[in-house]
Amino acid sequence: MEKAFNLSIVSPGKTIYDAKAVSLVAPCALGYLGVLADHAPLAATLEKGKIIIREETGNTVTLESLGSGFLEVLNNNVTLILS
Repeated sequence: MEKAFNLSIVSPGKTIYDAKAVSLVAPCALGYLGVLADHAPLAATLEKGKIIIREETGNTVTLESLGSGFLEVLNNNVTLILS
């Protein structure tokens, strides 16, 4: 079983996603960024595009980022703040 990390995706006023994930691919300013468990600390600017999440169960969830935002990776906690 792959190691998981905590993933939260929030926008003003609501939580869009909050669960464990084994991988994340997100659209950032310099291209798509992949995140796995134990990733080094990171902060990045999000862009428009697809956010692809692979859950512990093996399911894949795809969300659409329609605007800008921020991504933070720290101690196996990943937070995406969408505007």
